[in-house]
Amino acid sequence: MNTPQLLTAPVPPEDWACCNSDCGDACVWQIYYREKAAYKAQQAQLATSSHTDGNNS
Repeated sequence: MNTPQLLTAPVPPEDWACCNSDCGDACVWQIYYREKAAYKAQQAQLATSSHTDGNNS
């Protein structure tokens, strides 16, 4: 069985990190939002699986 890698909570970029040049998908904020969404999805999946893994003693 292949265990998925646990993601760490992303840290928002500093205000100075954004160049305001409309970088599209390469924007530090867009990267942060994608990482945050992936992290939240993984946490929700882990929470769901911990409730349904048969450990209801």
